[in-house]
Amino acid sequence: MPGPLALEGRAREGAYMEQRAFDLLLSRKVAELEREHGVRYEAGSIAPHDPSLAKDVFEAGFQLALEVGVYLVDEGRRVQLGEEELKSALASAKSRVLVGEGKDARVLEPRRPGSGARPLVFGGYAGTPTPPEIFKESALSYALEPRVDALDHGSLASVSGLSVQRGAPSEAEATVAELRLLREAVEEAGRPGMHLLACESSVTAVGSLAAMALGLLRRSDAQLVPVLNEMKVDRGQLVKAHVGLAYGVHNAALVDPVVGGFARGAAGSAICAVAETLLSLAAYGASYVLIHPYHIHLKATSSRECLWVEAALGLTGERLRIPLVGDVWPANGGGVVEMLYEVAANALVASAFGLHLLGPAPANGEKPHGTGLEARLMAEVGAAAARLNPSDAVELAESLLKRYEPSLRNPNPGKPFPELYDAGKRVPARWWLEAYLEVRRELSDMGLDLERGAGGASD
Repeated sequence: MPGPLALEGRAREGAYMEQRAFDLLLSRKVAELEREHGVRYEAGSIAPHDPSLAKDVFEAGFQLALEVGVYLVDEGRRVQLGEEELKSALASAKSRVLVGEGKDARVLEPRRPGSGARPLVFGGYAGTPTPPEIFKESALSYALEPRVDALDHGSLASVSGLSVQRGAPSEAEATVAELRLLREAVEEAGRPGMHLLACESSVTAVGSLAAMALGLLRRSDAQLVPVLNEMKVDRGQLVKAHVGLAYGVHNAALVDPVVGGFARGAAGSAICAVAETLLSLAAYGASYVLIHPYHIHLKATSSRECLWVEAALGLTGERLRIPLVGDVWPANGGGVVEMLYEVAANALVASAFGLHLLGPAPANGEKPHGTGLEARLMAEVGAAAARLNPSDAVELAESLLKRYEPSLRNPNPGKPFPELYDAGKRVPARWWLEAYLEVRRELSDMGLDLERGAGGASD
């Protein structure tokens, strides 16, 4: 595995290239590989019909990583990796990752479609900017959910009266405050060893370094290290990854190809996501990877094309041999019934096709309008979907999609956390709980078994 330091060294000798030229090179190569490997998206579908597509998507993604390489933004240089380096990074990938501590520890492993093994569930706002005054209580609402295994909560938008700026003391302070509040939340929930995917407030390396320097990020936790779209890194992410590897925390890579951008449509975005996953192993030494296709117009992972990309990546899991986590980003916010349908459909597809689950991030990750109740639904549906044949899960998800798809172009951001959740009693607002129960009944009437294994996280 080359690693962050080796990549820096290679970048100093790499060829100068305008970022726009790199983007166009990548887009042309994606188009070539779609044709060469026969990777096609059937308009309107939400998952590949042919499981053998996994081989084609993986091989095309490997070739994309090999032929295009990675672009180091700060240097304006393109770095290419050799075939043996990519294979070495893949061979070195962790297929079994212990996250969290003590009774709250979990084993994160690659899943297979139809295996029956339930997905691990990361609950939280997943980077959504969140005011300090509701940060801990909203995180606590997720930590109190028995079927939530780990937290990935919001980012702090302000600290000490200052809006957070990248690379500044405010970023360091916000990330430190984020970790302290998360630690308080899991302790109050009686789950002190719960795995935290944290440092969402750390846009550059500054926040993560501060959290590690103060010992707030434990070695059983993870820091978020995104691959910049498309197939780019910067010094900040390389520093995060390098220090994280030395310190011993998990590097959780984020791969978020833009569907409709330089990665082209759903087929190209799936190819690009495989390539970026491989690059995250080579550049960051990632322990696990978050799969987050982002629709250029609709944003939400619950859109048809984004569901297809998540399903396609799930099918490649056996070849990537690393835990893959499907992001669940509904367009609508908490308090809106369409959000619950989005969460259920997304969890059905992601889980049935072999991904773990993360979220749900309310209102496209733009408003902190959500609670742990939606994560409960995501976990219940995910566990039920794991026992389904993927084609049956797709049929159910298509039925749900009809109930929310009209809202995607003009989504309802929902209601603020205090209107959705009674923080004093630590329970959802009654009206929102009743909406959840009604959707749950609808899912049961559709044939989804939500009762089996509906207990705690050890099931």
